[in-house]
Amino acid sequence: MQRIKIVGVIALLMLVAAACGGGGDKNPSKTTGGGAATTGGGAATTGGGAATTGGSGPLSQYGESTDADPALVTKAMGPVENVPDIVLASIARASQDLDQKTIDKALECWNAQECDTGTGGDVVMGYADGGGLNVWRKVTRMEAILQALTYPEIGKMMFRDAQWNPDPSVAAGDIRFLIQAGVDFIIGYPDQGTNIADAILEAKDAGIPYTTYSAGWVGLPGQEGALKPGTDYLSVVGEDLCALGDSFAKVINDGVGSGTVGLMGGTPGNALSAGWQQCYEKSLDGSIKTLGPADTNWVNDTALQVVSGWLSTDPNIKGYAYEYADGLDTALQAYDKLGIPLGNLTVALRTDEQTLFCDWKKMNDPNFHIWYSAGGNFQSRTAVTASMMDLAGAPIPGEIVVPHVMREVTASDCNPNRVTPTVSNTSLVPDNVLALMFPEG
Repeated sequence: MQRIKIVGVIALLMLVAAACGGGGDKNPSKTTGGGAATTGGGAATTGGGAATTGGSGPLSQYGESTDADPALVTKAMGPVENVPDIVLASIARASQDLDQKTIDKALECWNAQECDTGTGGDVVMGYADGGGLNVWRKVTRMEAILQALTYPEIGKMMFRDAQWNPDPSVAAGDIRFLIQAGVDFIIGYPDQGTNIADAILEAKDAGIPYTTYSAGWVGLPGQEGALKPGTDYLSVVGEDLCALGDSFAKVINDGVGSGTVGLMGGTPGNALSAGWQQCYEKSLDGSIKTLGPADTNWVNDTALQVVSGWLSTDPNIKGYAYEYADGLDTALQAYDKLGIPLGNLTVALRTDEQTLFCDWKKMNDPNFHIWYSAGGNFQSRTAVTASMMDLAGAPIPGEIVVPHVMREVTASDCNPNRVTPTVSNTSLVPDNVLALMFPEG
């Protein structure tokens, strides 16, 4: 294991800190991303996966370009502003001209527990996912792999996933395995939250930076046992969760007015769900009654069971707030099973799987409104880039805030040519790679 820390980088410390925004001691409801409000120029291309970003912009001292393709920025997040420079740098590397050799290597790594990149690089990437089985997790892993392949310094990748095992010692053991294996950094999603805090602190003590994506706080600020990003672990990449919850509440307040709304989340106690839900409930109009929150583990059949149970006692539900579009698509099958018409329905979502959007298009119901933000798969790329910048000596903010906007679904949001409808349209994994990942379509 070789550290590639670079000394003598004080000159850009304040510049980078201002560009990236945020610090580890801020509440997620108050953090805002700094950096360029717009992106300029074309993206730096990568031949066959090897990074040739040219190091243009405020992060050039660390070998990163912030000259991200505006089309990719919009694809990943929508028409957002104030994108942090580290996020722009990660998207700049996502504009890859992949040759077959690189695609083959990416698929090899995606199907393996460890792989040699073939570059001869000394850096070892560790990937520890508390879940690992559904399509979102598989695509997010591929995003990280493709990003890693733009760094010739990364010579090896190691992967562990806990498959949502309810015993936190499994996920903690995965992190400890990577520590013992001598990885240089670890990224992942900590579904088990504070229950794996000890293992994350062991990574810190071993000098191994640990970064989460998809707003994977290891306990939210103020929560008992919560770790502090920027101090106890390198950084958390993701949306401002309180702002996301406020956005969901606005959609429901405006679309429902009064009535009953179902509230669902993922794994019990995970920071993503808990973070937006606590602010959502505070911002919800007093005339709206909430069913839940109900944990679904982001499992479609569980979401179906939850909605079926709600509808059996209250068939007049007027809306839902949930992170997971494909899960809601399955859950809404409960209406047909119970013989209940959808009626006026407003939905606030984070992800954008095509299953729901295309089923909505087929329904052609003007009283059914769907709003969404973005799938967020690409955030694992940002975690890789932040980790590599840290190894290069760059100051990394404890919170890398990914901006979001809410968008109402229209007929054009159903992409009938999507390689697989269960993959978010906002993913930056190229379609030809997705087709090989999911040959069944």
